[in-house]
Amino acid sequence: TPVFTAIGPLCQNSVAPALITTSNNGITGTWSPATINTSSVGTTTYTFTPDAGHCAVVTTMNVTIDTEITPAFAAIGPLCQNSIAPALSGTSTNGITGTWSPVSINTASAGTTTYTFTPDAGQCAVSTTMDITIDTEITPAFAAIGPLCQNSVAPALSGTSTNGITGTWSPASINTATAGTTTYTFTPDAGQCAVSTTMDITIDTEITPVFT
Repeated sequence: TPVFTAIGPLCQNSVAPALITTSNNGITGTWSPATINTSSVGTTTYTFTPDAGHCAVVTTMNVTIDTEITPAFAAIGPLCQNSIAPALSGTSTNGITGTWSPVSINTASAGTTTYTFTPDAGQCAVSTTMDITIDTEITPAFAAIGPLCQNSVAPALSGTSTNGITGTWSPASINTATAGTTTYTFTPDAGQCAVSTTMDITIDTEITPVFT
């Protein structure tokens, strides 16, 4: 009986090895089918027929083709420009290991970048891609306040910018007790792609009219 080293399982659409026409125990012959087809998933039986003149019997080999796996990942983003990006995982949610190109997420520029995942060798998996969008960082805008008169009733500092960013001020309210210029800092609430901004508000000295 001709003896052959087992082949497979092989990955779908991979390059298959040639079917050897001389058995490990020296029997020559031909295979039917003559070559391994990896285009379809499943098990195919290949039949080896010895050449005439050998005291040998026909034998078979089953070759299995495994399904090609597409690595799956949880979507990332959109992310805010200049934010700290999460790391790209080297293992997919369905267990495929590999590497990314580019290797890490760059949030310096707004726009969409395609990241390509290439599986490590030895896995029946194909490359896949992930598009990650970086949103433009918004600077909150406010209508200017002042100058205000010393000891006047100051308007409230709005908690929502004219371009829709919510947040808080520090100091929280305008103090008109002292003349001079004070810088008020607006910090956006979490979850908005926005940066802190400042507003300088000037308090003018209260004038006492003088008469002869």
